[in-house]
Amino acid sequence: MLTTADSELQRASVSSALVTIFRGKFCETLLPNRPIFTAAKGSAIYEAGGVERTLFFLRRGVVKVGAVTDGGREVIYDLRKDGDVVGELCVCDTPRRDRAVALESTELTAVPYEEILNHLQQNGDALHGIFEAICRALSSAYDQVSLLSSGGTLERLVKVLLRLAKQFGRSSGDLIEVDAYLTQEEISQMMASSRERVSVALNLLRDRAMVQYSRGGHLLLDVTALENWHR
Repeated sequence: MLTTADSELQRASVSSALVTIFRGKFCETLLPNRPIFTAAKGSAIYEAGGVERTLFFLRRGVVKVGAVTDGGREVIYDLRKDGDVVGELCVCDTPRRDRAVALESTELTAVPYEEILNHLQQNGDALHGIFEAICRALSSAYDQVSLLSSGGTLERLVKVLLRLAKQFGRSSGDLIEVDAYLTQEEISQMMASSRERVSVALNLLRDRAMVQYSRGGHLLLDVTALENWHR
């Protein structure tokens, strides 16, 4: 466990950068004929402190990835969906400092890190692609630290909402619906802020018609208005 929310946000940037490396064609060559298991809503896929070096590829569902600070506060690094991977920080850190929890019934495939290394050794094109992706990932990691650790509650909330719209958004009339059910507490954990402050900021955005809720409780976002709110 880490000492401050800011250090968790820095770890989040590395996590989000690493996850891009294991997507796409590289992922497709690893998964055929491997078994799929189901994680129930609210269940942990892995916990902090685990020493197994295993990555989990999401076939269906939504998973939150995060950690708990020394003060007992949960911080969410990222949300992952179909086609993403969780557990990637075991590549550079054991025992695990993060944890992954299913936000809904989720199907996954587990792949030991040793098998991923063996695959890379036998596939020169994949290895070259990994090195290129690492360089891009390290650059984007620094950008993300700045994005998430600066500004007040409202500014950080807008950044998180725009990130959710990009990651989980689907068109719903003139708005974008975030296709994942998130509580205010979970949104606050993504910002390393208090739920009370996030609630006030969300109500302000709702008053300005930038944020609404669907009948199913999903966020409905006016992305254009959010992108221009501070201009």
